[in-house]
Amino acid sequence: MKELQGRGIISGQATGKALVTSQPLNLTSGLSKPWNLFNRLAAVYYDRHHELYKKDLYNRVLVFPQTIGSTFTGMVILETIRRGRAPLAMVVQQADTLLTSGLILAEVWLHKKVPLIEVPDPQLFNLIKTNDLVEVNGDTGAIRIIG
Repeated sequence: MKELQGRGIISGQATGKALVTSQPLNLTSGLSKPWNLFNRLAAVYYDRHHELYKKDLYNRVLVFPQTIGSTFTGMVILETIRRGRAPLAMVVQQADTLLTSGLILAEVWLHKKVPLIEVPDPQLFNLIKTNDLVEVNGDTGAIRIIG
C-alpha cells in the first residue's frame, strides 16, 4: 500500500476507483455537451481532444493536474453534484478558486461534499493509476492507494 500526503481543501472521506489524467480538465466544455445536458443522469466527459473523452466521472476518485477554461467551472461541478453524478472525490496538483467554489457551494447549499485534496508532487501521476482503489481523507489530506 502506498501513501501520499497532500493538503485537504474540502473535508470528507471517500474510497473508490481512480480515474487519472495528466491533462488539465475543462469541466465546462467537457461536461456541458448535449448528452449530459439532456440526459440528466450523465457525467460523461466530452472533449474529443482529451484522454478522458467519453469517460464517466461519476463515482470515481478523479485525479488531474488542474482545471482550465471557463469561469463557469464552479457552476458546472455544482450542477453535477446536485444531479448526484459527481466524482466521489478529487485529487489535484493545483486547486483553483473556480473548482473549489463549486465544491463549497455544494456543501453549503446542497449539504453534499466532494472531498478535494491538493498534491503538488509531480510524481502524483506515477503513483496513482486509473482503476487503483484509492482512499482519500479531505480532513487530513491523506491519500492511500490500496491496490
